[in-house]
Amino acid sequence: MKRIGFLLLFITLISVPGYAQEKQPTDVLATVGNHTITRQMLDNIIATIPEENRVPFLTPDGRKKILDEVVSFMLLAEAAKTTEMDKEPAIKTRLDYTQTEYLAREYFRRHMAKLPQISEQELESYYKEHLSEFKPPEEVQARHILVKTEAEANKVLEQAKSGKDFAELAKKFSIDPAAARGGKLELQDGRDWLPKGTFEKSFEYALFKISKGGVGGPVKTQFGWHILKVDDRRTPETPSFVQVRAMIKNRLQDQKNAEIHKQLTEQVKQSVPVVIK
Repeated sequence: MKRIGFLLLFITLISVPGYAQEKQPTDVLATVGNHTITRQMLDNIIATIPEENRVPFLTPDGRKKILDEVVSFMLLAEAAKTTEMDKEPAIKTRLDYTQTEYLAREYFRRHMAKLPQISEQELESYYKEHLSEFKPPEEVQARHILVKTEAEANKVLEQAKSGKDFAELAKKFSIDPAAARGGKLELQDGRDWLPKGTFEKSFEYALFKISKGGVGGPVKTQFGWHILKVDDRRTPETPSFVQVRAMIKNRLQDQKNAEIHKQLTEQVKQSVPVVIK
């Protein structure tokens, strides 16, 4: 569960020497060795859980579950200390870095929270300016017959062009497993609408040049020689803004985060010297 990561981070932080813990006896919920778990600490831990997953842990039962997990982690951490695991160089480095990483992420999060949020106008503008990116590729429903030689392929192609049933020809001549279903091409998930960009280039180039109901080939691939037939073709509708809004927002937010992160890092460098050897 996602909250485990947050709890582990929090337990790491409260186990690091020098980490401040607010202790008010009336708010003590549990003690584990020399550690005291207060109501405020539990609130802080719950606040680290993503908002969309937080609601179940705001109830008395939910808070009890979190408290039980905190106690469990603290017990295991104490057990680790009895073996002096916390003094191992690699683990000490990781504990120090965990604290550094948390502080850096929180500093960046608070900085971002002060900046304007991405507006609906920005999202809609991006959609209009990048409309071509959201247009789905052309799709076909198709069949093929796979044989070993070009000569054999040409003979089968002549029969297909003469009007003989392509599915029957596939069952008779094709060495591909699809022969059992009349040469029908399908994606791994079983879908039979095949989007452009799915196949090897030479195969796909030949396939998408064929009109609906037509046959073509032969075309060579690493598997042998193919004769192709297109049963149907279509161009799916472009999704509406509403359908891709969340994706656009995530994309713009990622771009914004990267830009601000770079700017903020360069800004801090002005006051904190960095020497990389």
